[in-house]
Amino acid sequence: MIALAVRLAARELRGGLAGFRIFLACLVLGVGAIAAVGSLGASLLEGLKADGRALLGGDVDLRLLHRPATADQTVWLRDHSRALSRVVEMKAMAFPGEGGDGRSMVELKAVDGHYPLVKPLRFDPPLDIGEVLANGGAAADATLLGRLGIGIGGRIRVGDATVTVRAVVLQEADRVADVFTFGPRLLISTASLQATGLVQPGSQIRFHEKVLLPSGADGEAWIADLRAAIPEAAAWQARTTDEAAPGVARFIRRLTLFLGFVGLAILLVGGVGVGNAIKAHLDDRTRSIAILKGLGAPARLVFAVYFLQAMAVAALGTAVGVGLGAAAPFLAAALGGDSL
Repeated sequence: MIALAVRLAARELRGGLAGFRIFLACLVLGVGAIAAVGSLGASLLEGLKADGRALLGGDVDLRLLHRPATADQTVWLRDHSRALSRVVEMKAMAFPGEGGDGRSMVELKAVDGHYPLVKPLRFDPPLDIGEVLANGGAAADATLLGRLGIGIGGRIRVGDATVTVRAVVLQEADRVADVFTFGPRLLISTASLQATGLVQPGSQIRFHEKVLLPSGADGEAWIADLRAAIPEAAAWQARTTDEAAPGVARFIRRLTLFLGFVGLAILLVGGVGVGNAIKAHLDDRTRSIAILKGLGAPARLVFAVYFLQAMAVAALGTAVGVGLGAAAPFLAAALGGDSL
């Protein structure tokens, strides 16, 4: 009987899917939404993982609050690493150097001569970071220049220091690790930071030690050795490339979960349309069902014929939805790859 049911169902489906258009649309929309959310979220997380070294600014990032590493601690870090760079971050107010009413909160970042260890920054004009920051130079986001009403060559006052803007920051890979920022970026040298007078006891300052590990070294094992050699390091926040941007990854996972529930709701609401579409199709096939019954077809055969039709169309709709969902990362990269 199964073979006969398959043959009869296939013959009816040869006439087209006119009665299943709403059925197909509901399934494709619901399944496609869930698949697209899952595949896009997974692709973003894989992208973070693949670019972990550039996003972190090294193999290991050590964050200390309010105070830098001591001289002895710095010696240990240099002796057990391939390269070391110190980055200082804090929030500050910036003003036009020539006076004026403009002002803006900025994310101030001071770097030493070894920064960056991994991926170079991009500036406009295309200068080397050493040329940009030398002799009281600075680089800023275009947003900051607009707020202060200055351009390249203009001066910005931060604390007791005044720096000259030599370039606009176009790309700064390790800033992606920060989910929330309180203002545009202002990049200066550590020498300029000391001149600002902002490094005071109680200042909200984050000191980062960016580390490139020796070849073949494991990040977790290196951190364990660090904490064994320097007991104070137990209070340091240490991150490896596997968790280069934990805030961003956490945001993506939560957004994926939320949008997954939205897609599930779409699928459930679409289930109402599926039910109505199947009922309408069966109502339309009443004459065919009557003919089958008149020819002696048992109820089980009639049920099997239309059940197989529904399952075949469901499989088609699911496959199309999954295919569209799988293509979502490629579509997103094509339409908004630069923004991402």
